[in-house]
Amino acid sequence: PTPLPTPLTTQQPTHSTTSLSTPRDILGIIYTATNGNRWNQNDKWLTSANHCTWDGVLCNADDEVTKLDLRSNNVDGTLPEELGDLNKLTRLYLHDNALRGSIVSEIGQLTNLEILYLYENAFTGSIPSELGLLTGLRYLYLYDNTLSGP
Repeated sequence: PTPLPTPLTTQQPTHSTTSLSTPRDILGIIYTATNGNRWNQNDKWLTSANHCTWDGVLCNADDEVTKLDLRSNNVDGTLPEELGDLNKLTRLYLHDNALRGSIVSEIGQLTNLEILYLYENAFTGSIPSELGLLTGLRYLYLYDNTLSGP
């Protein structure tokens, strides 16, 4: 008779507790949190098309998001913490919209960020100290919000 297969031993998951979301997943979370269905330009967002072809998204050769440009686009809502997981982002343009709430501290995880434009929104609260972690940041514009801090 044929021997029965050896049962597999049960193992605990080996993944870390850090985010396992793909850039596509993260962009989808941003879209949902900021009422993407009402944006002025949302071509291809949440379709089967490669996320690097979505309006306002630019990627590197590995399909990692390097630029997110949603300026003047009727972006309304709050920034999700997951934004900080787009770790290849170098340019983030979210100015001239209706974003509100606080600037999430997770933005400090975007260590490749060189340009951060969040001006002309409705952000409130303190400017997160984590912005100090962005040592490559060349341009930071936060004016026309209701923010406090140094």
